[in-house]
Amino acid sequence: MTSLRLEPVALDGFGAETTVRDDTVTVRLTGTGDMAAAGPLGGHLKALQREVARLSARAVVFDVRALHFLNSSCLKAFISFICGLAGLGVRCRTEFLTDARVPWQRRSLAAIERMSPGLVSIADT
Repeated sequence: MTSLRLEPVALDGFGAETTVRDDTVTVRLTGTGDMAAAGPLGGHLKALQREVARLSARAVVFDVRALHFLNSSCLKAFISFICGLAGLGVRCRTEFLTDARVPWQRRSLAAIERMSPGLVSIADT
């Protein structure tokens, strides 16, 4: 697998840093996923779709343990990402890493997991 062609998102109060190792792409999200973050996150995930396809990644891991909040617009960006991969003919596993001490993370992402059983999973750490 080659290197990523994707810039990190660095806003005041929100960040998204993407790395690749072997056949897995990991996106570490930090801060607050509010309206100010929704547009940049959506753009980052759109570019990530192309990178996942280009790299033939088998898995994408979203580490949301350092997120303090995630609004519905940001959740929609994740849904668009997963649906966009399917539209590109890319079938890869998507996993969300959550902090078990922060129950809203799992609750908020559970609908995405139910939407794509077998492709999307949530792991509490």
